[in-house]
Amino acid sequence: MANVVRTAPLLRTCLEVLAEADEPLTASEVIERIEQRRTFTPYECASVDKDGTPRWKNHLGWVSGDVATVGWMTKRNGRWALTEAGANALDEYDAEQLNTEKNRLFAEIRKRREQAAEALSGSEQLIARMLSLTNPGSWTTFSDLAAIAKVSPEEVGHFLAGGKKRKPGAYRVLDDGGRDPGDGMLHFGYRGIDRRKELEKEGVVFDEHGRPDPEQQITADDFRERLAALDTPVRESQTVRAWLVRGSSVEGRDLIPVWLKQNSMSLAAASLRPIVPPVSRAELKSYVEEDYAFMTLSATRTVKLDEFDLFCNHMQPGDFVLTMSNGKAYVGRITGEASYAVSTDQRSNLRRPVEWLNATQPVVYGKLPAPLPAKLHNQNDVVELTEELPAIEKLLAELGIEQGEESPKVRRELTFPEIPESLADELLTSRYWLQRQADLLWDRRQLIFYGPPGTGKTFLAHKLATALTEPSAVKLVQFHPSYTYEDFIEGLRPKPDDEGRLLFEPHSGPFLDLVEAARQHPADPYVLIVDEINRANLAKVFGELYFLLEYRDHSISLLYSSKKDFTLPPNVFLIGTMNTTDRSIALVDAAMRRRFAFVELHPGTEPTDGLLRKWIAQRDDVEHNADTPELLEALNARIADRDLAIGPSYFMRGDIYRRPDGLQTVWDTSIMPLLAEYHYGSPVEILEQYRLDVLRKALGSES
Repeated sequence: MANVVRTAPLLRTCLEVLAEADEPLTASEVIERIEQRRTFTPYECASVDKDGTPRWKNHLGWVSGDVATVGWMTKRNGRWALTEAGANALDEYDAEQLNTEKNRLFAEIRKRREQAAEALSGSEQLIARMLSLTNPGSWTTFSDLAAIAKVSPEEVGHFLAGGKKRKPGAYRVLDDGGRDPGDGMLHFGYRGIDRRKELEKEGVVFDEHGRPDPEQQITADDFRERLAALDTPVRESQTVRAWLVRGSSVEGRDLIPVWLKQNSMSLAAASLRPIVPPVSRAELKSYVEEDYAFMTLSATRTVKLDEFDLFCNHMQPGDFVLTMSNGKAYVGRITGEASYAVSTDQRSNLRRPVEWLNATQPVVYGKLPAPLPAKLHNQNDVVELTEELPAIEKLLAELGIEQGEESPKVRRELTFPEIPESLADELLTSRYWLQRQADLLWDRRQLIFYGPPGTGKTFLAHKLATALTEPSAVKLVQFHPSYTYEDFIEGLRPKPDDEGRLLFEPHSGPFLDLVEAARQHPADPYVLIVDEINRANLAKVFGELYFLLEYRDHSISLLYSSKKDFTLPPNVFLIGTMNTTDRSIALVDAAMRRRFAFVELHPGTEPTDGLLRKWIAQRDDVEHNADTPELLEALNARIADRDLAIGPSYFMRGDIYRRPDGLQTVWDTSIMPLLAEYHYGSPVEILEQYRLDVLRKALGSES
C-alpha cells in the first residue's frame, strides 16, 4: 500500500461521527469514535512528532480546518459540530466525491481571498486603522468597514480571514445586524473561541436573542468622524506606488536629458507592434511571444512582458518614478496615462508624461537613503519600488520638495525605546547593562548571548526583545542539526491541487515571514531570536543571507523564489543564543563571528554573578536551603573548565526553598547527571567531589 494518508475515507468518517452525535463533540471524542470505526495502515499510525502523534491524527487536524473553512462544520468553544451544508454534502457525495468537492470549495474560497487581498491592497492600512478604532466594548460590521474602504463586504471578510497572521481586533467584526459570521469568514486564529463571551468580557451587551447592543456599534459614519478627528483622510483604494525606470543606456544612448526636458519617460519597445494602452496582460503576452520570438530564452521574453505590463497597466498618475543617469538620481511624479508613439530611432515607443521634481538638483548615488542603493542594482528596465516609498519620501523631504496633500506623510523614524527601570528590577540587574546590550544590538543589528547552561540566555533575549518592540514583532526559532535553509528562509513544499496531485511551490520560512512583516511597518523594530544558533550548520542555514547580514545596503537573489533584489530591512534584528558546553561553538567560523556581536553570560560575571542571591533575597517563602548560592559558588570553583560552569537558573525555583529535600532533588536529577556527562569516562572519584553532602561538609553548612 502506498505511503499516503487516505484523506477521503477519513473525511467522510469524521463527518459521519459528527452527524450521528446528539451534541457538539470535543476533538478527543471525534478521534476516539473514528478509531472505533476505522483500521489504519502502519504508515498512517506512524508518529510525526516527539509527542508520538499518529500521522492520521495530525492529518485530521488539517482536513478539519479545511472543512470548517468551506462551512461544513464549526469549531467553537473547543467543540466540533456539523452544519446543515455539511449534512447535505454527506448525503449527496460518497467519500471520494466528498473530498473532491471539499477541495473545489476550498480552492474557490482561497481564490476569493486572494482576489480580495489584491482588490484591497490600497485599503489594507485604512481597514487596519479602523480596526484599531474599534475599541473594547464596541463592535462593527463588514458593511461598515466596506463603506469606508470602498470595496464589498465580502472582500473585507475574505481579507480579514486570509493571511498567515490574524488581524488584531477582527473578532469584533460581525455580520449585518450583529450576527456571528461563519468559520469560512474568520481567520483560523479566531476559530474555536467563543466570540460572544470575548465581546461580553470587553463590555458588549447582548439581548435575549443574542444580538449586540446597537448603541455600541461603530458605524461607517462613526468611522468617518473618528478618522477626521485623527486628521486621517479617507482615501480611495488606489494607493501611491513607486517605480524605477531605466533610461540611461537605451541602445547606447542616455535618454534622461530628453526626459527631463520634455517631462516624460519611455520604454524602447523597439519590436512591439503599435498598441493602445491599457492592454490586458494576456494580450501583451501574445504580442511579446510573436514580436520577440527572436529572443530564444522564454525567461527573457517574460521579463520583457513584465516590463510592458507594469508600464502600461500598473503605473498610475500620481505614482513616484525614479531614474539614474551618470551616477545621479532623479525623482518625478507620473502625470498621465501610457501611450504608444512610433519613434524614429525606435528608442522610445512607449511613453508616459512625468513631472520631474529635482531636475536641477539631482542626488548622487552615494547620498541616496537606504535601501534605494540596493534596489538600484536590479538590471530590469522597470522595477517596482513601492516598498521603498518611505526612503523616497525622505529623499524629497531632504530636498525640500513639496509632496502635495495627497502624498503620504513621511514615516516616523525607526528607533529603540529606552530600557525601563522596571525591566532591570525584573531581571535583577542594572539598567545600564541592559541599555548597553540594546545599544549594541542597534549598532550591530546581530547579537549573540553565549555561556554555560542555566545562565538565562534565552530568557534574557526574549525579555530584551519585548522591551524594544511589540510582542507581535518578536519571533523565536530553535536551530538543531537537521535545520536547513529551506526551513529557515524558503524552500519548496508539496501542496495538493484541486485534483489531488502534489505540486511543489515556494514556501517561506520564519525568517522570510518576519522580513515581509517588517517591510510593512518600517518604523517598528522586528526581532528574530534564534535559540541554540550553533547547533545547526550555519553556512547551510543562512546561505546567501551571510552577505546581507554584513552588507544591508545591497541586494541578493534568493534561491527558490522569483525575488531578484531581496534586501534585509534595517528594522530587522537578530539575537542568537549559544551554549558553551556544546563544543560546536568552536566551529563557528570567522564570517559568522564578524557579523555578530558576542556577549558572554557566565556565573562569575555581570549580570549573572550574584543573581541567585538577589533572587532569594526578594522572596518571603525561603524556609530551607538558604545556603544554595554559597553551594553553587563552591560547585563552580571545583569545575576546572570555565565553559562547563553551572548557571543559577537551575536553582531559581520556589519548591527548592519550601521543601527540605528540594535542593537535593534538583542536585540528583539535574546537576549530577549533567556533570556525569561532562566527565564521561572519568574515575568515579571525580564526581564524588560534586555531591551536595560533600560540598556542604566542606563549607560547614547545613540545610
